[in-house]
Amino acid sequence: MSSEKTPSKVAPSCSPQDEVRLSAVQEELEVGVRTTDTGSVRVRKVVHEAMEPVAIRLREQHVEVTHIPINRPVEDRAEPRREGDTLIIPVYEYVPVVTMQLTLKEEVHIKTTETERDVEHQVLTHAEELVVERREGTGGEWRRDSDPG
Repeated sequence: MSSEKTPSKVAPSCSPQDEVRLSAVQEELEVGVRTTDTGSVRVRKVVHEAMEPVAIRLREQHVEVTHIPINRPVEDRAEPRREGDTLIIPVYEYVPVVTMQLTLKEEVHIKTTETERDVEHQVLTHAEELVVERREGTGGEWRRDSDPG
């Protein structure tokens, strides 16, 4: 075994003029979002009301009832019948005679007529319209949007 000596390191002597100063710097980046008002849009609904004429066809029915005395003996009862626009309903009664006899007392004629007439009424109609307006910035003047679609 040999004993070797390692040379020891000796720090060189520094003078204050040889002193160097370093600054430690760290840069940081911050990312964010900021909202800026660049304009506005407003939408409102306008309802237009107008009185509009509306044609309506009215139908009326009038019924005329006429009693026609017959007072004639008959053998059998007849069912109600129609003759044109008239409904005829026979009315019977038993009348005492030496023998009982069926007698047609009267006929009731019911005639129906129908008329039509055209009339015009004023009715209130509603039509809705959306108005879209825009403005530039926060204090600009409101202007109607030219493109409704």
